[in-house]
Amino acid sequence: MWQINEVLKFDDQLYRILSINFGDIFWIQINNKNALPEVVREELLFEYIDNERLTRAEDPFAHLVLAEPTLNSVAFTKRDKAFNIIREIIQESNHYEPSIRAALIYKIELSGIVSKPTIYKYLRKYWQRGQFPNALLPDYKNSGAPGKTRTEINTKKNGRKRQFGDGEGCQITIEIERLFRITISKYLLVTNPLKITEAYKKFQSLYKQYYPNEESKNYPTLRQFRYFYQREYTKPQLVEAQTSLTDFNKDKRPLHATAASSVLGPGSRYEIDATVADIYLVADDDRTRIIGRPTVYSISDVFSRMITGFYVGVDNPSYAIAMQTISVACTSKVALCKEFEIEISEDDWPTVGLPNAILADRAEMLSEQAETLTNGYNVRLETAPPRRGDAKAVVESCFRTLQAEFKPYAPGVVKGNRVKKHGESDYRLEAVLTLKEFTQIIIQAILFRNNHHVLDKYDRDKDLPEDVPSIPLHIWNWGIENRMGKLRTVDAEQFRISLLPRTKVSISPLGINVWGLYYNSSEVLREGWLHRSEEIKRPQNLKAAYDPKNANKIYLFPSPDSQSYWTCSLAIRSRAYANISFWEVWDKQYLEKHAQANAKHAETPQSIAFKRSVQAIIDNAKKLTPKSEQSSRERINQIRTNKKEQRQKVNIHPKQENSQMADIIKFNKSGEDDDYSLPFSPGLFSDDEE
Repeated sequence: MWQINEVLKFDDQLYRILSINFGDIFWIQINNKNALPEVVREELLFEYIDNERLTRAEDPFAHLVLAEPTLNSVAFTKRDKAFNIIREIIQESNHYEPSIRAALIYKIELSGIVSKPTIYKYLRKYWQRGQFPNALLPDYKNSGAPGKTRTEINTKKNGRKRQFGDGEGCQITIEIERLFRITISKYLLVTNPLKITEAYKKFQSLYKQYYPNEESKNYPTLRQFRYFYQREYTKPQLVEAQTSLTDFNKDKRPLHATAASSVLGPGSRYEIDATVADIYLVADDDRTRIIGRPTVYSISDVFSRMITGFYVGVDNPSYAIAMQTISVACTSKVALCKEFEIEISEDDWPTVGLPNAILADRAEMLSEQAETLTNGYNVRLETAPPRRGDAKAVVESCFRTLQAEFKPYAPGVVKGNRVKKHGESDYRLEAVLTLKEFTQIIIQAILFRNNHHVLDKYDRDKDLPEDVPSIPLHIWNWGIENRMGKLRTVDAEQFRISLLPRTKVSISPLGINVWGLYYNSSEVLREGWLHRSEEIKRPQNLKAAYDPKNANKIYLFPSPDSQSYWTCSLAIRSRAYANISFWEVWDKQYLEKHAQANAKHAETPQSIAFKRSVQAIIDNAKKLTPKSEQSSRERINQIRTNKKEQRQKVNIHPKQENSQMADIIKFNKSGEDDDYSLPFSPGLFSDDEE
């Protein structure tokens, strides 16, 4: 029941059991400076327990077991010295007996190494603190009154005297500490703290208001101010106080889990995000024109770290581009890579199918397509809190690793500040890569990362075999076989169209009108919506999906309650916009409207001049027209006759004998000259009114 070194509490005093010998128990009072081992019968201890005078207690020196002083330090040396002195005594099994112990102590005392009181001090310390070498460690942690300030303990200033300058300084009082705290709270415990030297100047101004008669040489010094600041405020407190809540939660708060620990396998959760690449590109058709920095979208699988989809373009991040990227992530990438002259197989990029959840920024999920993704395809959409990039840590780290693949080599990479120093070149002028070439680099970087890059910091689950390397493709394949099985498959074209952006359309006899462009399809013609009749009833408030990269087609949804669609092609009427993107359409329309507006401005003065000239002719005609003496009926009856006379005056021209005709070259000469002049028949174009 009893154990050696066990601590007991008897009559509110702590005792330690030193030895057990056939019912006799040697113990010693722990907190008594003059205590020595005492013997007590085991039966008596049971009686104390029954009388509730004896209970078991926690060992107050248990921490010494884990203490490990530095080799050859002062504490290390003193411990070993004390232990070597009493070693011979404690090795004697009966040294708890006073007579035996006294003889051993006397022998050591005669050697002259140490005095008798010191020997007893070491023995008592050894017994009371646990009977192991670390029990003899000095208690340096108690030196200097740790945790207690010297404020107003003495009237005399603490610390050494001032070596340079006049004045004696001042003793830091509770009132001065209060002024310290006011200054520190106002200028140092804020999001954008001042330097401590600047904060000290603020304190001096405040101190002068409270002590106007005090000479500046006796003000609290910067060293005292800094000491108080470092003593009263721990580093974690400063980090929390000097960091905004958003940045603290994103970058500095303690982490309690990992991204992979919250998913079951491949496809459990995808993360999507966009960034502006740190490189400037040039135009495909003219490499002398710089087009700026491209936008890169990426989707990553949380479990395996596979990059499942991407997008590279010059348009700004938006829900439309995000949905296109999701479409790429869930379908085969073989054809897409072939467009950029990169040959792969399905096994090189096997991420085909719908995930269970997609984590994205809130703005990218505010769309009708997001509802389709949720309700039509049963994909759970999760949104990250604002300004919390750490919520999508997997995809955020992808951007860093992808750009690291080309940054050291590619010209036009963003370097430091845009403001040039003297003699420094502008990195924007170094751009040489086109959008297609940059996309090829991104694809190659993704294939390398997915198939060969080793994830040194990947947190593996315990059931992941040791022979499976931490490479995204290997982790994905293992997870498909052992965790999730096959991902849900969908019709690739139907899925792509369902995620395209949509807009309202109007229908007229000219076709389906989308932003001034007209489209037709066989289904629209079959429904008779293009017949030019006022009796035709055309549907209203229909919507169509469109691919921003291709204005040649739209996808009309004839029924608001269905995802079925009709593919409509660009009509001949809008042939000027064939084979371009909608962004180019909008740019072209903007330029056309600009030119039209300028043309209308130029038309205005010409229109005014034209109307003035017409009016002048009319006014002159009115002046020249005399008043007729005939009746109105007579004048009307003479219209046909007057018209014939006028026709003859205008159309009949007598042939002039002396008019010179062109020389005629005859191929077949004959005896008579041919006349090639055309006869005039006045009745040929007759349109006499009846």
